[in-house]
Amino acid sequence: MPTRVLSGPAPIVTPQDIAGNHAANDPTITAMIAAVQAEIDGPLGWLGRALGLQKLEYTTGVFPCRHPGSWDLVLPYPIVVAGSVVISYRDPQGADQTIAPDDYRVVSDRYVDFRRGFVLPATDCTPDAVRIVYDAGYNGTPVEEGGTGTVPENAKLAVVLGVQQLKAISAENLFLRSEEVEGIGTFQYTVSDQAGAIIRRASERFLDGLRVYS
Repeated sequence: MPTRVLSGPAPIVTPQDIAGNHAANDPTITAMIAAVQAEIDGPLGWLGRALGLQKLEYTTGVFPCRHPGSWDLVLPYPIVVAGSVVISYRDPQGADQTIAPDDYRVVSDRYVDFRRGFVLPATDCTPDAVRIVYDAGYNGTPVEEGGTGTVPENAKLAVVLGVQQLKAISAENLFLRSEEVEGIGTFQYTVSDQAGAIIRRASERFLDGLRVYS
């Protein structure tokens, strides 16, 4: 049941948040921010949570069995933007179908609850028959207004500290690679094993309370 990033994540800090004598749009600092955040954030990171706003695609072969008292479907990498979820599937005849938004709701940041009486449809016998696309991360809109709120300050501090640590070591330890998903531009950032270990040590104590264990 893989999850991939279709776009994002949006950076949760800017070069202006990083101490030092550099421009507000310094490309090297911008790349370091992206690299540090990628080590933490969403499907590519270790935190198990989405921080910067990003569009994710979760695929599975079948809809789960419904059991009384349990959630119908759990989306990985919360926090999920409730109104963004689109659930589609391939039926046994191989035709693509979409479930109407009125037939489900998102509760508690990541759980999909189907309408009472709704019958989960049969799917094609393929490992990616069910496709769920959704936005995850903090979108800046207050929770009481239906949003996911602002990025926690400890997450921002973890990224700032990680960038400061990267600046302190050789720039050769940072690698930037870009990849493109058809129809959706996206970037993937990586760092060396040495730099990744430094980032993790620097950020773990800030992020312990946010970590999602699967």
